[in-house]
Amino acid sequence: MRHPKVYLSPSKQPHNIYATGNTNEEKEMVEVSKLLKRVLEEEYGIETVLSDLSLDIGRNGRPKEARDKGCSIYLAIHSNAGGSGKAKGAVALFHPASKDSKALGRILVEELNGICPYGSNRSEPLVDGMRAFQGKGFGEIRTPYEYGITPVLMETNFHDHMDIAKWMTGNKEVIARSYGRALAKFLQVGKKTSHDPIKDPVSKAADESALYRVQVGAFRKIENAEELKARLWSLGFEGFISNR
Repeated sequence: MRHPKVYLSPSKQPHNIYATGNTNEEKEMVEVSKLLKRVLEEEYGIETVLSDLSLDIGRNGRPKEARDKGCSIYLAIHSNAGGSGKAKGAVALFHPASKDSKALGRILVEELNGICPYGSNRSEPLVDGMRAFQGKGFGEIRTPYEYGITPVLMETNFHDHMDIAKWMTGNKEVIARSYGRALAKFLQVGKKTSHDPIKDPVSKAADESALYRVQVGAFRKIENAEELKARLWSLGFEGFISNR
């Protein structure tokens, strides 16, 4: 079965400066999007289009490119600001007329908040993207939907929060993999396997019947544990922290 094609539109806002790291929203989100394209294609086999970065987000820019290339999901990838540097958490903007838009936004928020060591304080992590601009809505929500594409505009987290800005700039691979897991979950696509289970039934049986765990460290300070967990995520390994 042919899976939907995903269109990635990273931020075009170089003037949105991060609280630390001498960097900006456009630079960071372009890098995340490039990593995400690789994750989706190589690990999940999901066909992905990274926008022509020279295009604007107007009707005849990126949304039209997404339509012309046959994409069915339009994911705008941004980072956020506000709350005097104290706001935390992922926020998804969706189109209210699209159940898939809201469903995908919810999965993305859950995944992104799940990897960040700084808990969300957002009372409204899912936002109607058509409420803005006196009901005209965000262009990257409105126009893709008009083209028949499921849109979500993601605010990855708050780049004006000092600790989160530092975390985001140092964990782009982790963030890209989180985006990838969310999209794969929404599309109900599993990871590619390294062996053919039909030709290799022994390996399949072993995979399904055994579970092996590796403990890689123990720390007295939670900060050190969080740092190691983030490094593991960046290498593609999932981990958890326990005090037991």
